[in-house]
Amino acid sequence: MEDSERPPAHQRQQPLAQSNDFDLVLNTSQITTPGRIDVLHVDDDESILDLSATLLEKNHGLLSIHSKLDAKEALDYLETNDIDCIVSDYDMPGLNGIEFLEQVREVHPDIPFILYTGKGSEEVASKAISKGVTDYLQKGTGTEQYELLANRIESAVAQRRSERRANKIERWLVELAEETTNILWIFTADMDDVIFINSAFEELYGIPIDRLRDDPFAFLDATHPEDRRHVAKAVEQLRNGQTVRIEHRVNESEDYQRWVYVQGKPIRTDDSEVTRVVGFITDVTERKEREQQLRKFQRAVESSGHAIYCTDTDGIIDCVNPAFEEITGYTAEEAVGETPAILQSGEHEQAFYEDLWQTILDGDVWRNEVVNERKDGERFVIDQTIAPVTDESGETTHFVAVNNDITDQRATERKLEILQTAIDNAHSALTLTDPHKEDNPMVYVNKAFENLTGYTKSEALGRNCRFLQGEDTDPDTLARLREAIDNEEPITVEICNYRKDGTPFWNELSVEPVYDDDGDLIRYLGTQRDVTDQKKHIQELQRQNDRLNEFATVVSHDLRNPLNVAEGRLQLAKDECESEELAHVESALDRMEALIDDLLTLARQGETITNFESIELVPLVENCWTTVETTNASLAVKIDKKVLIQGDADRLKQVFENLIRNAVEHGGPDVTVTVGELDDGFYIEDDGPGIPEEDRSQIFEAGYSTAKSGTGFGLSIVEQIVSAHEWSISVTKSETGGARFEITAVTGGIYSNRVQSENNGDGDEIS
Repeated sequence: MEDSERPPAHQRQQPLAQSNDFDLVLNTSQITTPGRIDVLHVDDDESILDLSATLLEKNHGLLSIHSKLDAKEALDYLETNDIDCIVSDYDMPGLNGIEFLEQVREVHPDIPFILYTGKGSEEVASKAISKGVTDYLQKGTGTEQYELLANRIESAVAQRRSERRANKIERWLVELAEETTNILWIFTADMDDVIFINSAFEELYGIPIDRLRDDPFAFLDATHPEDRRHVAKAVEQLRNGQTVRIEHRVNESEDYQRWVYVQGKPIRTDDSEVTRVVGFITDVTERKEREQQLRKFQRAVESSGHAIYCTDTDGIIDCVNPAFEEITGYTAEEAVGETPAILQSGEHEQAFYEDLWQTILDGDVWRNEVVNERKDGERFVIDQTIAPVTDESGETTHFVAVNNDITDQRATERKLEILQTAIDNAHSALTLTDPHKEDNPMVYVNKAFENLTGYTKSEALGRNCRFLQGEDTDPDTLARLREAIDNEEPITVEICNYRKDGTPFWNELSVEPVYDDDGDLIRYLGTQRDVTDQKKHIQELQRQNDRLNEFATVVSHDLRNPLNVAEGRLQLAKDECESEELAHVESALDRMEALIDDLLTLARQGETITNFESIELVPLVENCWTTVETTNASLAVKIDKKVLIQGDADRLKQVFENLIRNAVEHGGPDVTVTVGELDDGFYIEDDGPGIPEEDRSQIFEAGYSTAKSGTGFGLSIVEQIVSAHEWSISVTKSETGGARFEITAVTGGIYSNRVQSENNGDGDEIS
């Protein structure tokens, strides 16, 4: 037909099931299995009914004949029985064949109805056709007419079953098309008319389907202006019989932020003539966003000053960045296919690498300082972080290693531009903010941040970190934080923040600027850690210290006042008279004063250490020696002069003074006191008579002393100070038989550094 004769496009919608555009595999066994054909034969001649039933069932095994002598009886039978075809005579008492047909069509509009009559005329045939008869057959003579009747019955039933099957398949396909989020479409070969498109089109493209039916090229208006030329070219290729696959942006109402993947193909006849074009459209917005993020991530990796490489799960390197080549001396071609063992220097034990491998296989981030070796054999120190990369199912697919050369910056705070993958898997709450945007908003937060604060990534991004602050947040801390950020300086503060549910927590916040290869500031990296429990612990320790100070103050006031009165009265008594008894009183008062001094010292030295500092051990020992009355005693120090320890200098001075004084008092005027290093601490020993083994368990008890003039608190004070440092002290026998006190760490370590002794352990002797 000519174009002018075509009905409008919206009136030419064709049933989907009648199209060969899609290769479908459907389980249609329930509706396509051939079976018995139940035929209702209505005739007022009983002999004809009997003969018809006999011949039809005998020669056609699928036919089952149900005979009725009048139309009313046949209608009653139809109410309770399923019939595949009706064969009816025309001239019958009561209702004739046409009237019977009319009543059947009211209830069964599509059941095959064959008018099989001996009274044939054009008038009867015309009426039958107008009332919806399926076929019209005139009775004849001989048995051949029943063969013809059987063929007409089978043909009519087969056609009806085929139509019902097609309608059911069409309903299934339409339901399927409406359930899917993809767009399914069928156009005419010239794409001038829409044959079929499902409702998913409206949501994805942002325009109604009716507009597309009126103008089949309306989808171009919903396409991003920059992509329309590309899409129009694909349309022309489809119209020329080519298969196309394209991606482009759509939906003006959403600022063309939707990305779609379109695949179209022509459908051809056996003669290769294109009859229509079909295809589907899928929303790929999320994939495109991931690809864009990945490209940004790859650019960051390429521009990073850190040596970065990726390995598969077997530890084989499959890619490296330019910084890796520059730092290690290995080209990408030389490194890819090898393992990171090419960088091993032999500095670390095999157990070190076994621990590394096991850690990342367990899905944890591994970080440590590693001594590696460049291609030319030069050793260098790196701060290495290795993190697993997982797919959407959570299965590890790769490992990413970030290596920061810190050979020249070992003593400075380490800086590392964290890969997005490492950040995602980090246990600490991490954020990235953009200093070039107004108000320095967060542009990235990891999962640990969400867990710590209760805010999701979508709720946090684009906001400044101050939204976590509240009324109890210290303004002085905020001022220091802002000043450090303004000056591009790293800073760590403890700040009171609030979770989404309103609960407060103490946040140890570290902020560090991140620079690109040109030294330009590009990000601020924030590391956040919940230190609420530690804060409460320190506050409790401070309260304990305050109670000890209060106790010491009370003791000092309540005991020293009467003691001062007694001493004053004693002096008055000595001025008025001389008596040997007054000397005993003076001695007793002196002992009481010494006891009070030691008791106060014991109370104050039991305070927990909260502020540690690095102390040069040798100068500390030498200074303590000069403050103790040592007469002819001598000191041997077998510790390197550069050794540093972590502790409270004032309180450690009391330890050394008390131990030196104890050695001199019990070892005699010519005793030699030796101070030396242990693997995890130090010792003080003498060459005096030593401490009997049975007394060693009591010497640290308050009030225990073997000296007549001693208070018994000196070694108890030593033990209190050592415990306050979270160290331990024990007493044993020196090689010469004297007393030896060993002070070692309970957890962590005592020393700040370890330098090889320049005097080979011989030490210096001071007299």
